[in-house]
Amino acid sequence: MYIYIYTYHYTFWNDRIIETRLKTQRGHLTILGVYTPTEARDELTEEFYETLQKILDKVNKNDYIMLIGDMNARVGNNKVANIVGTNREATLDSNDRKLIDFCTFNNLKIMHTFFKHKEFHKFTWEARGHKSIIDYFVTNVKNSNVI
Repeated sequence: MYIYIYTYHYTFWNDRIIETRLKTQRGHLTILGVYTPTEARDELTEEFYETLQKILDKVNKNDYIMLIGDMNARVGNNKVANIVGTNREATLDSNDRKLIDFCTFNNLKIMHTFFKHKEFHKFTWEARGHKSIIDYFVTNVKNSNVI
């Protein structure tokens, strides 16, 4: 299946969020590239999610929506129906709850948690003997049915 892209625009909101909107054969696709502040930077993280919410509120509700990037969160063993699946790592951190709450409020799914991965494909960050999943692909329910 090929998806043809007809027109696009992009908006650089700040150094943590960029948006592009594409017109495809199926409709419009809005992609938000994000880089969430690291754990223990609560004030910056709160500001980030407030800004992201304002941007997402402006997106056409009929669009297919994707949030892609480094969320600096670890969703741990928190299975949340239709938001977080069963294929995730065991560890969670303070950014975890913020991401899950944001997804719940906006009816978004953390997609990679719904698919099995080989252990060496599962993690997106590794250093000094530690590994974790901090890069995420999040989408609205409308889009999750297409993928």
